[in-house]
Amino acid sequence: MIPQSKTAVNQDLILAARKGLLPVNERTWLGGFGNMLRKELGQWWGTRTWWIQILLWVLIINGITTIVIAEGSLPPAEAFQEGMLVFTGLGAMAVGIGTITAVQNAIVGEKQSGTAAWILSKPASRSAFILAKTVNYIIGFWTAGILIPSILYFIVSSLVLHRSYPIVPFLAAVAVLGLSQLFYLALTLMLGTLFDSRGAIAGIGTGFLVGGFVLRNLLPPEPLVVTPWLLPDIGSALALGQPLPSFWFIPIAATSILTVVMMAVALLRFHHEEF
Repeated sequence: MIPQSKTAVNQDLILAARKGLLPVNERTWLGGFGNMLRKELGQWWGTRTWWIQILLWVLIINGITTIVIAEGSLPPAEAFQEGMLVFTGLGAMAVGIGTITAVQNAIVGEKQSGTAAWILSKPASRSAFILAKTVNYIIGFWTAGILIPSILYFIVSSLVLHRSYPIVPFLAAVAVLGLSQLFYLALTLMLGTLFDSRGAIAGIGTGFLVGGFVLRNLLPPEPLVVTPWLLPDIGSALALGQPLPSFWFIPIAATSILTVVMMAVALLRFHHEEF
């Protein structure tokens, strides 16, 4: 093979430029990320999905918590405490199940329909394919399922109970809920790269989530500290200014590490997927 001369290369670039084609320098492992992210965000924010999701979570989370704090049989401090326990527990479980339900088809559906193979036949990397979906679901669920219900709960509880509450501890609790949701998002995406059955993905993810809410009341805390199951309790304790257990940072650190590991597994497994 005769190597192409520098003059020939320059001529090729000139001809390409005349046709409106210009060379693009882009890291291959994130190739096409911007285009795919715009596509994913458009499917969420450019359709009815965003307001349906917001309405759903406001009705579920804020509807139930408003009933709890407005019931009237408890003093304001106790009503806020009861409402916060319901808010963190319900937020972690409901948004977790919602994430698993919505994301179970994110990868499997596109593999089975042939969309994934078609997209990856373009100048798009497999890493960008996974990460674009991850960023979209983080923005979508954090906004619709955590941020907006949290703002409404804080406002409604202050108005109903006629008391103001510290905002910083409350925001810390919201951040813990966000970490819990991120864990189940990473878990579902990883399962989507390992299985081709929606039932297996939903069953494993939901079973792990619901099982955790049962087991955390039956098992001692020692085996639970490396799971996200204690995060609702930590979140409510932060918001209420209650003493935290000495190991409070371990579930947060362990959940963060597990989330990163599951995303790494998802990227690695999808990189070896055959289409």
